Amino acid sequence: MKSYPLRNRIRNHVLVQTFLQLKGNPKWSICTEPLWFIPYSLFSPYQALYMRKIGLSSLEIGTTLSLGFLLQVFFAFIGGALTDKMGRRRATVIFDTISWSIPCFIWAFSQNFWHFLIAAAINASFQITNTSWNCLFIEDCPPEHITNAFTLIQICGMLSVFFAPLSIWLLKIYDLVPVFRVIFFLSGISMTAKFVLLYKFGGETKIGRQRMEETKNMSYFSMLTGYKEIFMQILRSSRMRLVVYIMTLTNILLIATTNFFSLYITESLHISEELVAVFPLIRTMIMILFVVFLQNLFHRLRIRNSMIIGFFIYIASHILLILCPQKNLLLVMLYTILESSAYAIVIPRKDALMALFVDEKERSRIYALYNMLMIALSVPFGSLIGWFYDLNPAYPFYFNICIFLLGLALLSFSKDLKREKH
Repeated sequence: MKSYPLRNRIRNHVLVQTFLQLKGNPKWSICTEPLWFIPYSLFSPYQALYMRKIGLSSLEIGTTLSLGFLLQVFFAFIGGALTDKMGRRRATVIFDTISWSIPCFIWAFSQNFWHFLIAAAINASFQITNTSWNCLFIEDCPPEHITNAFTLIQICGMLSVFFAPLSIWLLKIYDLVPVFRVIFFLSGISMTAKFVLLYKFGGETKIGRQRMEETKNMSYFSMLTGYKEIFMQILRSSRMRLVVYIMTLTNILLIATTNFFSLYITESLHISEELVAVFPLIRTMIMILFVVFLQNLFHRLRIRNSMIIGFFIYIASHILLILCPQKNLLLVMLYTILESSAYAIVIPRKDALMALFVDEKERSRIYALYNMLMIALSVPFGSLIGWFYDLNPAYPFYFNICIFLLGLALLSFSKDLKREKH
Protein backbone atom coordinates (compact mmCIF):
# COMPACT_ATOMS: atom_id res chain seq x y z
CA MET A 1 0.00 0.00 0.00
CA LYS A 2 1.41 3.37 -1.07
CA SER A 3 2.35 5.74 1.74
CA TYR A 4 1.80 9.52 1.65
CA PRO A 5 3.84 10.90 4.59
CA LEU A 6 3.05 14.58 3.95
CA ARG A 7 -0.68 13.97 3.50
CA ASN A 8 -0.76 11.84 6.65
CA ARG A 9 1.15 14.49 8.57
CA ILE A 10 -1.30 17.18 7.48
CA ARG A 11 -4.31 15.00 8.30
CA ASN A 12 -2.91 14.22 11.75
CA HIS A 13 -2.17 17.87 12.55
CA VAL A 14 -4.02 18.93 15.70
CA LEU A 15 -5.94 21.69 13.89
CA VAL A 16 -7.05 19.42 11.03
CA GLN A 17 -8.21 16.82 13.55
CA THR A 18 -10.09 19.51 15.46
CA PHE A 19 -11.88 20.72 12.33
CA LEU A 20 -12.85 17.17 11.33
CA GLN A 21 -14.28 16.50 14.80
CA LEU A 22 -16.25 19.75 15.06
CA LYS A 23 -19.96 19.73 14.19
CA GLY A 24 -22.84 22.17 13.96
CA ASN A 25 -22.35 25.84 14.82
CA PRO A 26 -18.57 25.74 15.39
CA LYS A 27 -17.96 24.12 12.01
CA TRP A 28 -20.41 26.36 10.13
CA SER A 29 -18.94 29.44 11.82
CA ILE A 30 -15.48 28.48 10.56
CA CYS A 31 -16.74 27.63 7.05
CA THR A 32 -18.60 30.94 6.56
CA GLU A 33 -16.05 33.19 8.28
CA PRO A 34 -14.04 33.93 5.07
CA LEU A 35 -17.06 35.83 3.70
CA TRP A 36 -16.51 38.33 6.51
CA PHE A 37 -12.74 38.14 6.75
CA ILE A 38 -11.94 38.55 3.02
CA PRO A 39 -13.63 41.96 2.62
CA TYR A 40 -12.45 43.04 6.07
CA SER A 41 -8.86 42.21 5.13
CA LEU A 42 -9.21 44.31 1.97
CA PHE A 43 -10.38 47.50 3.68
CA SER A 44 -9.03 47.36 7.26
CA PRO A 45 -5.36 48.16 6.44
CA TYR A 46 -6.50 51.23 4.50
CA GLN A 47 -9.37 52.46 6.66
CA ALA A 48 -7.37 55.17 8.43
CA LEU A 49 -5.78 56.24 5.13
CA TYR A 50 -9.24 56.33 3.52
CA MET A 51 -10.46 58.60 6.32
CA ARG A 52 -7.39 60.80 5.91
CA LYS A 53 -7.95 61.07 2.13
CA ILE A 54 -11.56 62.12 2.73
CA GLY A 55 -10.15 64.93 4.90
CA LEU A 56 -10.20 63.74 8.54
CA SER A 57 -7.46 64.84 10.96
CA SER A 58 -5.67 62.43 13.34
CA LEU A 59 -7.78 63.78 16.20
CA GLU A 60 -11.00 63.24 14.22
CA ILE A 61 -9.93 59.67 13.40
CA GLY A 62 -9.20 59.08 17.10
CA THR A 63 -12.48 60.74 18.12
CA THR A 64 -14.39 58.44 15.75
CA LEU A 65 -12.73 55.46 17.47
CA SER A 66 -13.56 56.85 20.92
CA LEU A 67 -17.22 57.44 20.05
CA GLY A 68 -17.39 53.90 18.75
CA PHE A 69 -15.93 52.62 22.02
CA LEU A 70 -18.35 54.73 24.06
CA LEU A 71 -21.40 53.33 22.26
CA GLN A 72 -19.93 49.84 22.39
CA VAL A 73 -20.22 50.08 26.20
CA PHE A 74 -23.99 50.45 25.85
CA PHE A 75 -24.36 47.72 23.23
CA ALA A 76 -22.14 45.36 25.22
CA PHE A 77 -24.32 46.00 28.29
CA ILE A 78 -27.57 45.05 26.55
CA GLY A 79 -25.97 42.27 24.48
CA GLY A 80 -26.40 39.54 27.09
CA ALA A 81 -30.09 40.22 27.63
CA LEU A 82 -30.78 40.38 23.89
CA THR A 83 -28.84 37.17 23.32
CA ASP A 84 -30.79 35.29 26.01
CA LYS A 85 -34.18 36.70 24.99
CA MET A 86 -33.84 36.43 21.20
CA GLY A 87 -31.58 33.39 21.10
CA ARG A 88 -27.97 33.23 20.00
CA ARG A 89 -28.78 32.42 16.36
CA ARG A 90 -31.37 35.17 15.73
CA ALA A 91 -29.48 37.88 17.63
CA THR A 92 -26.35 37.10 15.61
CA VAL A 93 -27.94 37.41 12.17
CA ILE A 94 -29.89 40.59 13.01
CA PHE A 95 -27.14 42.55 14.72
CA ASP A 96 -24.33 41.32 12.46
CA THR A 97 -26.30 42.73 9.53
CA ILE A 98 -26.95 46.02 11.30
CA SER A 99 -23.42 46.45 12.65
CA TRP A 100 -21.41 45.47 9.55
CA SER A 101 -23.52 45.49 6.39
CA ILE A 102 -25.06 48.94 6.96
CA PRO A 103 -21.78 50.69 7.98
CA CYS A 104 -20.03 49.22 4.92
CA PHE A 105 -22.62 50.86 2.67
CA ILE A 106 -22.25 54.17 4.60
CA TRP A 107 -18.43 54.05 4.32
CA ALA A 108 -18.82 53.45 0.58
CA PHE A 109 -20.54 56.85 0.20
CA SER A 110 -18.95 58.84 3.07
CA GLN A 111 -17.98 62.43 2.33
CA ASN A 112 -16.92 63.90 5.68
CA PHE A 113 -16.24 63.36 9.39
CA TRP A 114 -19.95 63.17 10.28
CA HIS A 115 -20.58 60.28 7.92
CA PHE A 116 -17.75 58.30 9.55
CA LEU A 117 -19.12 59.22 12.98
CA ILE A 118 -22.57 57.86 12.06
CA ALA A 119 -21.04 54.67 10.63
CA ALA A 120 -18.95 54.22 13.80
CA ALA A 121 -22.07 54.63 15.93
CA ILE A 122 -23.93 51.90 14.00
CA ASN A 123 -20.87 49.67 13.77
CA ALA A 124 -20.61 49.80 17.58
CA SER A 125 -23.61 47.46 17.81
CA PHE A 126 -21.30 44.60 16.77
CA GLN A 127 -20.70 44.26 20.51
CA ILE A 128 -24.09 42.54 20.73
CA THR A 129 -22.84 39.85 18.36
CA ASN A 130 -19.55 39.66 20.26
CA THR A 131 -21.73 38.06 22.91
CA SER A 132 -24.24 36.17 20.74
CA TRP A 133 -21.71 34.83 18.20
CA ASN A 134 -19.25 33.72 20.90
CA CYS A 135 -22.06 31.84 22.67
CA LEU A 136 -23.18 30.32 19.36
CA PHE A 137 -19.61 29.26 18.61
CA ILE A 138 -18.54 28.00 22.05
CA GLU A 139 -21.60 26.36 23.57
CA ASP A 140 -21.61 23.41 21.17
CA CYS A 141 -17.82 23.17 21.12
CA PRO A 142 -16.11 20.47 23.27
CA PRO A 143 -13.89 22.21 25.90
CA GLU A 144 -10.76 20.38 24.71
CA HIS A 145 -11.21 21.92 21.22
CA ILE A 146 -11.89 25.54 22.24
CA THR A 147 -8.34 26.94 21.86
CA ASN A 148 -7.83 25.18 18.51
CA ALA A 149 -11.30 26.21 17.31
CA PHE A 150 -10.43 29.87 17.94
CA THR A 151 -7.13 29.30 16.13
CA LEU A 152 -9.07 27.94 13.13
CA ILE A 153 -11.16 31.12 13.10
CA GLN A 154 -7.90 33.05 13.12
CA ILE A 155 -6.66 30.98 10.16
CA CYS A 156 -9.77 32.05 8.21
CA GLY A 157 -8.55 35.60 8.69
CA MET A 158 -5.05 34.62 7.65
CA LEU A 159 -6.10 32.95 4.40
CA SER A 160 -8.40 35.82 3.48
CA VAL A 161 -5.47 38.23 3.46
CA PHE A 162 -4.15 36.54 0.30
CA PHE A 163 -6.73 38.69 -1.45
CA ALA A 164 -4.79 41.80 -0.35
CA PRO A 165 -2.79 41.97 -3.64
CA LEU A 166 -6.08 42.88 -5.30
CA SER A 167 -5.93 46.21 -3.40
CA ILE A 168 -2.33 46.75 -4.50
CA TRP A 169 -3.19 46.08 -8.15
CA LEU A 170 -6.22 48.39 -8.08
CA LEU A 171 -4.24 51.20 -6.42
CA LYS A 172 -1.68 51.06 -9.22
CA ILE A 173 -4.48 51.94 -11.65
CA TYR A 174 -6.95 54.07 -9.64
CA ASP A 175 -6.92 56.51 -6.72
CA LEU A 176 -7.45 55.18 -3.19
CA VAL A 177 -10.86 56.76 -2.52
CA PRO A 178 -12.80 55.40 -5.56
CA VAL A 179 -11.19 51.96 -5.11
CA PHE A 180 -12.32 51.70 -1.53
CA ARG A 181 -15.79 53.05 -2.22
CA VAL A 182 -16.27 49.96 -4.42
CA ILE A 183 -14.57 47.64 -1.89
CA PHE A 184 -16.79 48.87 0.95
CA PHE A 185 -19.92 48.36 -1.17
CA LEU A 186 -18.93 44.79 -2.13
CA SER A 187 -17.96 44.13 1.50
CA GLY A 188 -21.52 44.92 2.58
CA ILE A 189 -22.84 42.32 0.12
CA SER A 190 -20.31 39.62 1.09
CA MET A 191 -20.79 40.08 4.83
CA THR A 192 -24.57 39.92 4.49
CA ALA A 193 -24.21 36.60 2.65
CA LYS A 194 -22.09 35.24 5.52
CA PHE A 195 -24.66 36.22 8.14
CA VAL A 196 -27.55 34.67 6.19
CA LEU A 197 -25.68 31.39 5.51
CA LEU A 198 -24.69 30.92 9.16
CA TYR A 199 -28.31 31.54 10.18
CA LYS A 200 -29.62 29.08 7.59
CA PHE A 201 -27.23 26.19 8.28
CA GLY A 202 -26.52 26.79 11.98
CA GLY A 203 -28.90 26.16 14.87
CA GLU A 204 -29.74 27.38 18.33
CA THR A 205 -27.54 25.95 21.07
CA LYS A 206 -28.87 23.79 23.90
CA ILE A 207 -28.02 26.45 26.49
CA GLY A 208 -29.52 29.10 24.18
CA ARG A 209 -32.86 27.25 24.07
CA GLN A 210 -32.81 26.92 27.86
CA ARG A 211 -32.16 30.64 28.33
CA MET A 212 -34.91 31.57 25.85
CA GLU A 213 -37.35 29.42 27.81
CA GLU A 214 -36.22 30.82 31.18
CA THR A 215 -36.47 34.45 30.02
CA LYS A 216 -39.57 34.38 27.81
CA ASN A 217 -41.76 35.88 30.56
CA MET A 218 -39.10 38.32 31.79
CA SER A 219 -38.90 41.96 30.68
CA TYR A 220 -35.68 43.34 29.31
CA PHE A 221 -35.57 45.75 32.28
CA SER A 222 -35.68 42.94 34.84
CA MET A 223 -33.03 41.04 32.90
CA LEU A 224 -30.74 44.07 32.83
CA THR A 225 -31.15 44.73 36.55
CA GLY A 226 -30.02 41.13 37.10
CA TYR A 227 -26.58 42.17 35.88
CA LYS A 228 -25.78 43.38 39.38
CA GLU A 229 -25.31 39.80 40.58
CA ILE A 230 -23.10 38.95 37.60
CA PHE A 231 -21.06 42.12 38.13
CA MET A 232 -20.48 41.21 41.78
CA GLN A 233 -19.52 37.71 40.66
CA ILE A 234 -16.85 39.19 38.39
CA LEU A 235 -15.57 41.46 41.16
CA ARG A 236 -15.31 38.56 43.63
CA SER A 237 -13.58 36.18 41.19
CA SER A 238 -9.86 36.76 40.61
CA ARG A 239 -10.09 34.52 37.50
CA MET A 240 -12.84 36.63 35.96
CA ARG A 241 -11.14 39.92 36.86
CA LEU A 242 -7.99 38.68 35.14
CA VAL A 243 -9.93 38.06 31.93
CA VAL A 244 -11.26 41.66 32.01
CA TYR A 245 -7.73 43.01 32.47
CA ILE A 246 -6.25 40.91 29.65
CA MET A 247 -9.16 41.72 27.30
CA THR A 248 -8.78 45.43 27.99
CA LEU A 249 -5.02 45.45 27.44
CA THR A 250 -5.25 43.56 24.14
CA ASN A 251 -8.06 45.85 22.97
CA ILE A 252 -6.00 48.97 23.74
CA LEU A 253 -2.83 47.69 22.07
CA LEU A 254 -4.74 46.84 18.89
CA ILE A 255 -5.88 50.49 18.56
CA ALA A 256 -2.37 51.55 17.59
CA THR A 257 -1.33 48.43 15.66
CA THR A 258 -4.59 48.32 13.67
CA ASN A 259 -5.42 51.99 13.12
CA PHE A 260 -2.14 53.92 13.18
CA PHE A 261 0.40 51.49 11.70
CA SER A 262 -0.51 52.36 8.10
CA LEU A 263 -0.38 56.10 8.86
CA TYR A 264 2.98 55.72 10.63
CA ILE A 265 4.74 53.80 7.85
CA THR A 266 3.39 56.04 5.05
CA GLU A 267 3.71 59.44 6.75
CA SER A 268 6.79 58.92 8.97
CA LEU A 269 8.75 56.12 7.31
CA HIS A 270 7.69 57.20 3.78
CA ILE A 271 6.72 53.71 2.64
CA SER A 272 4.57 53.79 -0.51
CA GLU A 273 0.79 53.66 0.02
CA GLU A 274 0.59 50.86 -2.56
CA LEU A 275 2.69 48.64 -0.27
CA VAL A 276 0.36 48.98 2.74
CA ALA A 277 -1.56 45.87 1.69
CA VAL A 278 1.68 43.86 1.46
CA PHE A 279 2.12 43.83 5.23
CA PRO A 280 -1.15 42.01 6.03
CA LEU A 281 -0.10 39.46 3.39
CA ILE A 282 3.29 38.94 5.08
CA ARG A 283 1.48 38.83 8.42
CA THR A 284 -0.77 36.07 7.14
CA MET A 285 2.04 33.98 5.71
CA ILE A 286 3.94 34.16 9.00
CA MET A 287 0.84 33.19 10.99
CA ILE A 288 0.22 30.20 8.72
CA LEU A 289 3.83 29.06 9.11
CA PHE A 290 3.52 29.59 12.84
CA VAL A 291 0.33 27.54 13.07
CA VAL A 292 1.67 24.72 10.88
CA PHE A 293 5.07 24.35 12.51
CA LEU A 294 4.78 25.76 16.04
CA GLN A 295 1.13 25.40 17.07
CA ASN A 296 1.65 21.86 18.41
CA LEU A 297 4.57 23.10 20.53
CA PHE A 298 2.60 25.97 22.04
CA HIS A 299 -0.42 23.72 22.50
CA ARG A 300 1.67 21.73 25.01
CA LEU A 301 2.54 24.85 27.01
CA ARG A 302 0.33 26.43 29.63
CA ILE A 303 -1.67 29.43 28.47
CA ARG A 304 0.28 31.68 30.86
CA ASN A 305 3.70 30.67 29.50
CA SER A 306 2.60 31.03 25.88
CA MET A 307 1.17 34.51 26.47
CA ILE A 308 4.31 35.68 28.29
CA ILE A 309 6.38 34.62 25.26
CA GLY A 310 3.89 36.45 23.03
CA PHE A 311 4.16 39.72 24.97
CA PHE A 312 7.98 39.61 24.85
CA ILE A 313 7.81 39.19 21.06
CA TYR A 314 5.36 42.12 20.89
CA ILE A 315 7.87 44.32 22.76
CA ALA A 316 10.70 43.34 20.41
CA SER A 317 8.54 44.13 17.37
CA HIS A 318 7.63 47.62 18.62
CA ILE A 319 11.21 48.52 19.56
CA LEU A 320 12.23 47.54 16.03
CA LEU A 321 9.49 49.68 14.46
CA ILE A 322 10.38 52.73 16.57
CA LEU A 323 14.08 52.44 15.66
CA CYS A 324 13.37 51.75 11.96
CA PRO A 325 14.98 54.31 9.58
CA GLN A 326 12.89 55.97 6.88
CA LYS A 327 12.17 53.94 3.72
CA ASN A 328 13.63 50.79 5.26
CA LEU A 329 11.14 48.27 3.91
CA LEU A 330 13.11 45.27 5.20
CA LEU A 331 12.88 46.32 8.87
CA VAL A 332 9.17 47.12 8.54
CA MET A 333 8.73 43.59 7.17
CA LEU A 334 10.71 42.20 10.12
CA TYR A 335 8.43 44.14 12.50
CA THR A 336 5.45 42.56 10.74
CA ILE A 337 6.94 39.06 11.16
CA LEU A 338 7.46 39.56 14.91
CA GLU A 339 4.11 41.31 15.50
CA SER A 340 2.15 38.64 13.63
CA SER A 341 3.89 35.86 15.58
CA ALA A 342 2.98 37.56 18.86
CA TYR A 343 -0.63 38.02 17.72
CA ALA A 344 -0.88 34.33 16.76
CA ILE A 345 0.21 33.40 20.29
CA VAL A 346 -1.68 35.93 22.41
CA ILE A 347 -5.11 36.50 20.85
CA PRO A 348 -6.44 32.88 20.58
CA ARG A 349 -5.34 32.25 24.18
CA LYS A 350 -7.04 35.42 25.36
CA ASP A 351 -10.24 34.16 23.71
CA ALA A 352 -9.74 30.71 25.25
CA LEU A 353 -9.39 32.26 28.73
CA MET A 354 -12.79 33.91 28.23
CA ALA A 355 -14.33 30.55 27.44
CA LEU A 356 -12.57 28.61 30.22
CA PHE A 357 -13.06 31.06 33.10
CA VAL A 358 -16.85 31.56 32.94
CA ASP A 359 -19.95 29.76 34.18
CA GLU A 360 -21.50 28.28 31.02
CA LYS A 361 -25.09 28.89 32.17
CA GLU A 362 -24.42 32.61 32.61
CA ARG A 363 -22.08 32.85 29.64
CA SER A 364 -24.15 35.37 27.67
CA ARG A 365 -24.49 37.86 30.54
CA ILE A 366 -20.88 37.39 31.64
CA TYR A 367 -19.66 37.91 28.06
CA ALA A 368 -21.80 41.03 27.81
CA LEU A 369 -20.33 42.45 31.01
CA TYR A 370 -16.82 41.41 29.98
CA ASN A 371 -17.20 43.33 26.73
CA MET A 372 -18.82 46.31 28.46
CA LEU A 373 -16.03 46.59 31.05
CA MET A 374 -13.33 46.10 28.41
CA ILE A 375 -14.72 48.83 26.19
CA ALA A 376 -15.51 51.24 29.07
CA LEU A 377 -11.90 50.99 30.17
CA SER A 378 -10.73 51.46 26.55
CA VAL A 379 -12.94 54.47 25.69
CA PRO A 380 -10.41 57.27 26.35
CA PHE A 381 -7.61 55.58 24.44
CA GLY A 382 -8.84 56.17 20.86
CA SER A 383 -8.59 59.97 21.19
CA LEU A 384 -5.55 59.68 23.48
CA ILE A 385 -3.60 57.62 20.95
CA GLY A 386 -4.70 59.97 18.14
CA TRP A 387 -3.37 62.87 20.24
CA PHE A 388 -0.14 60.95 20.89
CA TYR A 389 0.25 60.47 17.14
CA ASP A 390 -0.10 64.22 16.50
CA LEU A 391 2.57 64.94 19.14
CA ASN A 392 4.94 62.32 17.73
CA PRO A 393 3.95 59.49 15.34
CA ALA A 394 6.09 57.03 17.36
CA TYR A 395 4.33 57.76 20.69
CA PRO A 396 1.44 55.28 20.15
CA PHE A 397 4.00 52.50 19.83
CA TYR A 398 5.91 53.62 22.94
CA PHE A 399 2.55 53.55 24.69
CA ASN A 400 1.95 49.99 23.47
CA ILE A 401 5.26 48.89 25.00
CA CYS A 402 3.95 50.11 28.38
CA ILE A 403 0.79 48.03 27.78
CA PHE A 404 2.90 44.94 27.01
CA LEU A 405 4.89 45.39 30.23
CA LEU A 406 1.66 45.69 32.22
CA GLY A 407 0.38 42.52 30.54
CA LEU A 408 3.58 40.69 31.46
CA ALA A 409 3.18 41.76 35.09
CA LEU A 410 -0.42 40.49 35.20
CA LEU A 411 0.53 37.14 33.68
CA SER A 412 3.61 36.68 35.86
CA PHE A 413 1.85 37.32 39.16
CA SER A 414 -1.50 35.62 38.45
CA LYS A 415 -1.96 32.66 40.78
CA ASP A 416 -4.96 31.49 38.77
CA LEU A 417 -2.91 31.18 35.58
CA LYS A 418 -0.11 29.42 37.41
CA ARG A 419 -2.65 26.72 38.33
CA GLU A 420 -4.26 26.61 34.87
CA LYS A 421 -3.29 23.48 32.93
CA HIS A 422 -5.22 23.97 29.66
